[in-house]
Amino acid sequence: MLQEQYWYWLSKVEEVGGAARTRLLQAFGSPEGIYRANEGELNCTGIAQKAVRALLAPKYREGVFEEFHKLEERGIYFVVKGGTGYPGRLEELDGSPDFLFYRGELPDEKKPALAVVGARECSAYGRGMANRLAEELAGAGIQIISGMARGVDGHAQRAALRYGKSFGVLGCGVDVCYPLDNFSLYEELIEKGGILSEYAPGSPGLAWHFPMRNRIISGLADGLLVVEARKKSGTLITVECALEQGKDVFAVPGRADDLLSEGCNELIRQGACMATCSADILEGLLLHCTGSLNINKIEKNNFLLEDAEKIVYAYLRLEPKHIDEILLSVDFSLPELMKILFSLEAKGVVYSPAGNYYALQK
Repeated sequence: MLQEQYWYWLSKVEEVGGAARTRLLQAFGSPEGIYRANEGELNCTGIAQKAVRALLAPKYREGVFEEFHKLEERGIYFVVKGGTGYPGRLEELDGSPDFLFYRGELPDEKKPALAVVGARECSAYGRGMANRLAEELAGAGIQIISGMARGVDGHAQRAALRYGKSFGVLGCGVDVCYPLDNFSLYEELIEKGGILSEYAPGSPGLAWHFPMRNRIISGLADGLLVVEARKKSGTLITVECALEQGKDVFAVPGRADDLLSEGCNELIRQGACMATCSADILEGLLLHCTGSLNINKIEKNNFLLEDAEKIVYAYLRLEPKHIDEILLSVDFSLPELMKILFSLEAKGVVYSPAGNYYALQK
């Protein structure tokens, strides 16, 4: 506990990044040694002057240990690399965080985990695939890791929480909800999974934090799933992290002319595993599973359809189609088609997002 409070002090010094911390620890042996060093000794390490001033600044020292001891009263927990509770998946990774803050729980080391990332401005197809895959995999016992961002991340995590566990890695403090419009998801993650970050409580979501947190998203998982990504996308930073860490990468294919699918299609061309259903992903993750998975949860179309309904269902997609387009694909009159679509809606397998447009549910 004594060393942890010095780690907590060091975590709050925003001007000292990972490289500077490494140099300081090499020079002084521990966070306590850094805390007790004087200006001259700190200058001898070669770190930037602004970092030296920050380490000595009263604003980071006054009341810091009392603040540390009150963390758990706020529902915030703190683990240090090499210490009890620190995630084993991160322990041996290059560039893994020296410490983590979390609310709720940390991922279970004995269960497989999948990171899910993708476009913030995703399409109906991307949203549907993220929902369906995350829901089915979470129901089978796969932990879903993501960044609680808008778009694919948020959709996947909400879906996962309906049947299992999900964990959000933030680019801000764990007591800060970013983006704010995901507040209900933030609260649900704390209750049914966890929120974690390497940034001290109160830290804002700065632009450079988000690329940095991507290595933790991939590091906590056994594999990475990409659902929609442009050819030049921030999502691909997480892919690079996963590949460097030796993780399996899965990608959901999309239309050849769809800009939101260019990144995924390119990943598949380069050797990523194509994921069209949860079974594609489950097969790869089973290699990392030490416990049992409830694979019976993964079922395809376990609802009863009439023959005519099956024909129409086969032509529908997660991306909405206009009724005129459907009519050209099936051998039914318009009144017959309308009757079938209404029946499929009643069974909960199809929905209408706008007038005369129809799409598959999840």
